[in-house]
Amino acid sequence: MCIESISSYDTDHFGTFSREVARTGSAHDTALSKAKLACALGGVRYGLGSEGSFGRDPHLGWMPWDYEILCLWDAELQYPVYALAGSGATNYAQLEVDSLEGAETFMQRARFPEHALILGRPGENWFRKGIRERDWLLAQLEWLLTRAPKIWLETDMRAHLNPMRQTVIRDAAAQLAKRLSSHCPSCQARGFAVARSEPGLLCVDCGLSTPLAAAHIWVCPACQHKERHPVTQLASAGHCEQCNP
Repeated sequence: MCIESISSYDTDHFGTFSREVARTGSAHDTALSKAKLACALGGVRYGLGSEGSFGRDPHLGWMPWDYEILCLWDAELQYPVYALAGSGATNYAQLEVDSLEGAETFMQRARFPEHALILGRPGENWFRKGIRERDWLLAQLEWLLTRAPKIWLETDMRAHLNPMRQTVIRDAAAQLAKRLSSHCPSCQARGFAVARSEPGLLCVDCGLSTPLAAAHIWVCPACQHKERHPVTQLASAGHCEQCNP
């Protein structure tokens, strides 16, 4: 199987990170829409769509987190296969700077110029995306700061300008490849994988339930065949709320 990119449609219509266009659907819905569009424009059975979003980390909720979704749409069998990857290894950040020193600190933290930046907000006369020229940016900031007390800077999160995001997308691609290599035992469609888990794995010391998964539920995205696969080993006492409160 080879992958051919479709460039005849501007996917900014689905939404932009820099907020010129608001995304109307969820990240899953948007990835699916892109995959279906790829099938329609390319006249092919399989279409691949991706969508990224940024929020708070799922563990403590205080650091930025990169969520990447890939969707493969099978236009013949009419079903999607999704893969998701997430990481806190992101430079996602925004800041209003009031000095060149503050701007340079932000640029260093954002890993500029390897990662591009955005100057200004949509609607501002100096709004520009995809900036990788250090001297140009500093000259613009020096000029702008004589006319405004603070100037907005943010990381450009478009994938082709953000190597850290590319790494997470690569992880999602590996997950998708793994799912596509798994066939449903009932209908043989690709994408048979764990859809959810049931908590309650027993503690090896006290025998009480823990928050860890006691079973994984595998589901076929095409025919919805389900299988319950119990976890065979017991949980260590370190994961037990009774033994390790």
